[in-house]
Amino acid sequence: MEKISITRGIDLKFNDSIMRPMKTNSELDAILSENGGLMPATNMVIAGGPGSGKTTLTLDILARLTEEGHKTLFISGEMDEIGYFKYCKRLPRIAKVPVLFLKNYAEKLAPTLIQVLDEGYDVVVIDSVAEVLGVFRDIYKTTEVAGERWLLELQDKHKMGNNSTNTHTCFINIQQVTKAGQFAGSNRLKHMTDAMGIIKRDSDTAERRLQFDKNRDGNTDQVVTFTIRPDFIEYGFESI
Repeated sequence: MEKISITRGIDLKFNDSIMRPMKTNSELDAILSENGGLMPATNMVIAGGPGSGKTTLTLDILARLTEEGHKTLFISGEMDEIGYFKYCKRLPRIAKVPVLFLKNYAEKLAPTLIQVLDEGYDVVVIDSVAEVLGVFRDIYKTTEVAGERWLLELQDKHKMGNNSTNTHTCFINIQQVTKAGQFAGSNRLKHMTDAMGIIKRDSDTAERRLQFDKNRDGNTDQVVTFTIRPDFIEYGFESI
């Protein structure tokens, strides 16, 4: 039988860098963690319905972190270069965010992600988990459950800093919710991540609300509102 390891907190040793938050310098920092910012070595889900602003919000986060000198990557399974070019024209701030367009590597999805992530990024956004798992299932003739297990294990590897630069990567996974507002992913995805934020859009206004219903690095009692203006995102707080 395989030897079972029992661990105490005093036996764990990690680089102090995993306790230094990456600041967006916006109201988001207050709900991303109690330290004020996005924490390294974290994998989270940002979920919402179509048009809720998931992609725009996470791209703005990456843009702000890129400006602060962090190494970022946006993995797009849904846009092509023309679509992203138009996006950048509307929101110029995101134009410097590095992007991997998965449609160009769909036939070799797994080796592409393995090679790229080994470079060691501070923050990676995957847009979207459903799209990546769908491609994985079709290319490798397997199930989405198997693809989900593979993707989570890959994220855990880089969360632990097991890449060529020993960087403890933070992953933000974009996922859909159903029309009833229920999380569309599996329970495994929901429970094996450190945080889950839900975006809700007011049907009568352009305002969106982001609140975490699970966050191991922060609290779930605050709501950040955001409105997508013609060329920027405006943030604010909402009392609950």
